[in-house]
This record gives sequence, C-alpha cells and structure tokens, in this order.
Amino acid sequence: MRVLLFYLFVPLIVGVGVWRPYWGLAIYLAANIIRPDALFWGSDTGMVLFKLSIAGTLLGFFMGKGRKTEALDVREWWLALWICLAMSVSMLFAEIPPDPFAWTLVGDFYRLQIVCWLIIGTLREKRQILQLIDILLLMAMLLSLWGWQQHFGGNARLEGLGGLGDSNGIAAIGALFPPLAINKIFTADKWWQKLFGLIVTILSVGMIIFTQSRGGFVGLAIGCLYLLLISRKKIWIMIFYILVLLFVVQLLPTGYVSRLNTINDNTENPEQDYSAGSRQVLWHVGWLMFNDHPIFGVGLLNFPKCKAPYRVEMEGKFESGLLNYSFLGYKVGHSTWFAQVLSEGGLFLAIPMFWLIAGFFWRSRGLQWFGRSPTEETRPLYDTLTGLEAGLLGHCASISFIDGLFMPFLTVHIMLGVQIIRIIQNSVPKQTYSHENTPSLPAHSIPARSRRSHSG
Repeated sequence: MRVLLFYLFVPLIVGVGVWRPYWGLAIYLAANIIRPDALFWGSDTGMVLFKLSIAGTLLGFFMGKGRKTEALDVREWWLALWICLAMSVSMLFAEIPPDPFAWTLVGDFYRLQIVCWLIIGTLREKRQILQLIDILLLMAMLLSLWGWQQHFGGNARLEGLGGLGDSNGIAAIGALFPPLAINKIFTADKWWQKLFGLIVTILSVGMIIFTQSRGGFVGLAIGCLYLLLISRKKIWIMIFYILVLLFVVQLLPTGYVSRLNTINDNTENPEQDYSAGSRQVLWHVGWLMFNDHPIFGVGLLNFPKCKAPYRVEMEGKFESGLLNYSFLGYKVGHSTWFAQVLSEGGLFLAIPMFWLIAGFFWRSRGLQWFGRSPTEETRPLYDTLTGLEAGLLGHCASISFIDGLFMPFLTVHIMLGVQIIRIIQNSVPKQTYSHENTPSLPAHSIPARSRRSHSG
C-alpha cells in the first residue's frame, strides 16, 4: 500500500515542478532537510522522488519565460563549479587510487550545480525567497521534532536521524537555523511569525544538545554570538541570551555538560580525552600532508590511507596512547578544512572553497555596512540575510570538527544568500501609486538601470 501511494504521489510532485518550478524547487529543498542523505539519489526506491522532482522542476524552468542562463552571471556559481572540477582533479592526480565512492560524491556535487542553477534562475522575488526560507525553517522544525522523539525514544544522541549516520553531522545541519529563528523572533512584524521563530529556536537548539556534539555546540555558540554583533535588535537579543543563561542552562543534562568540558580539559575519561585530543594530532598531520602535496592534495577520501607515514613526525610531540588512537586505520581527519580541503584537495580546491565562503560574507557585510539604507520593502530581506549569514558562520565552525566537505547545505545556503543580495541590489524605491515596484530581479537580461518602469 505504501509503495502504491508513493507511485501515486510521484506524478503530483513532477507536475508541480513542471507547472510551477518555484514550488518544485521548494519541495525538493524542503524534503532534503528531513532526509539530508537524499539530496541527490541512490539505490532506494524513495530516491526516485528526488530524481523525478528535480527533473520536473528543471523541465518547467526551461519551458517558462525569462532568461535561462542567469547563473552564468553569478560569481558564486562559477566558484562552485571550480570546486567540482578541483575535486575531480585531486583524484586524477592522486598517487594512491581513490575510493570509487569518492567519484559518486563528486558526481553529487556536479548535480548540485543544477540545483544552484535553479535557485539563481527561479528565486527572483522578495516573496519567493522569504517564503522559501520559512519553508526551510519549518522543515528544520520538523527534523528537530523528529530528533526529540528519537531522543526520548531511546536514541539518545540521534544517531541515524534523517538518514545521517553521524550525530555530529546532524548538529552541523542544525547550527544553520537557530540564528535565523532567533532573529525572526525580534524582527518579524506579526505575532505568529515571532512564535514560529521561538518554536524553531527551542526545537533546533534542543536537537543540537541531544546530539552531544562538541562541534555542534561550538557552531551554535559562534552563530548566536555573531548574530548578536550584526543584528539590528542587539539589545533584545542580548536580553534573550541572558534569560537563556539564567534559566535554561540549568536544565542541561549533566552528561552533556561533562562532554563539553572535554573541549579544553578532559582527564577523567581517557576515551573522551583521545576523541578530542586526536583532532589536534590529525589536524597537524593534515597540515603536513598539505605541505607535501600543496597543489592538488592527496586525493579525496585518501586521508586515512596517507596518514600512516606521518606518525614518525608526531613521536615525542604527543602521548603514545593518543598516537595509537589517532593512527587507527579507520580514523579520518575530523576537519573539513585541514583534513579535506587542504590535505586532500590542495590549493586548487582550497582557493575556490575559501573564496566562495569569504566572498559571500564580504558581499553581505558590504551591502549592510556600505550599501543603500534598507527601506520598508527591503527590511525583511536584510533581516533574513542577517540570520542566514550568522547560521552559515555557525555551520562553518561546526564542520571544522568533522569531515563535512560533501555536505551540500553550505553551498545551497550561500546561493540563497546571494539571491537575497541580488534582489536587494536590484530593488527600486517603492512608489505609492504602483504595485510593481516591489523588490525583485529583472525579468530579462537587460540591465535594470536601462529599462523604464511601466505601470499597468
């Protein structure tokens, strides 16, 4: 019966994508918050939905009106493509044959380019981007609610939630959303939007706590502190944080607090000590690996295979028990930046990756510090961009402690932020006699400044 319902549901999703590409894209991205492992496709029957939904959306996009190659004008799309090419090159020039699964992951990133193409070409209006962000927050709330149910149902650290095998990855995804939700509490106009932001905040922060992920906590803390620095509601957010520290922190589980203490000082539990301390060893190894292979790295997923020779250089610098633990054959580098981008991909991967991230923050800060002053129409876009930016910083901090290179949410959220920036930059002052002058991107390829606005 479930299979029959599934196959009845597939034509509906495809039809929505063809008829309204925006909604096809929204459904696709929303579903991937609940099932992050299925952003692309694998062998399960359920993944047919993802194949056909994005295909239907792409078909509807090319059948619609307007320019279809707008992504070619966006620097971030080209940087994402460079990242894909750098991943491929790192494996082609690897001294050790890469794991065949690495090619599957790289193929996923090439398919991600299609999703980014649709984001840039489809999300053109203020209403669309704000609505999509709310949909993603709703899905984050549902994922978090699922996490609460799993936690109290016996899956204490939410292992396998949403198809992800690692609780640290779940926490990294969760770190994207609390700053967005917190900012919504204090910047939204309507009471139900504020309530929605509060519910998302409580559930998503709870989910991160349940994972007991130290990297997730660091990402959450950095994202929330950064939000305090850049939000226009600093005083209210500061009061909110103080209330949380006074009343909510007292309710944290003892086990979680003990685990957080191992970030800096962990002498009581040797296994936890090794878990945290091994990261220092492996990051050092990753840096040495990068020094030896600075251009193209050692190849994606090759870090565990290439780390053994570096043990000699670690002797005397770290305790022998810690070294034995760190150099176990299955141990990965536990850092997106040191153990994947630099050591496995080299400068050819690091340059576009860091350019993509730093360039987005530079554009966002430049717009809000030196750009035009927000108007009544663009204020919600500025507020959403602020929360999105803080969430991205928290996510980047969180994946510093895990191998998160192949998690697609960083690229997707940057593209969403870029679209917000582009809509703001192409907005025109609101005029009282026309309903057309709402923030949106130009409908055609002719630059906005060269066209006249026509009423009607």
